[in-house]
Amino acid sequence: MEKDNKMIKHLSVEGMSCKHCVNRVKKYLETVGTNVSVDLEGKKADFNAGSDVDMATVIKEISEFGFTVKEI
Repeated sequence: MEKDNKMIKHLSVEGMSCKHCVNRVKKYLETVGTNVSVDLEGKKADFNAGSDVDMATVIKEISEFGFTVKEI
């Protein structure tokens, strides 16, 4: 049985100001990964994702919510 090569991805997410913002980012990340954690005060998001996840697309999608996003 082949093991899935999931890695923890870390994002800086600037511009979140409330729990609604956190929930929006979390809901999206749950569509591409697992073990999603979004920290409002720390302005970051962490999640597990396979090597097939295109981080440029993830960043673009979250940026369209009005946040400034970069991989850290």
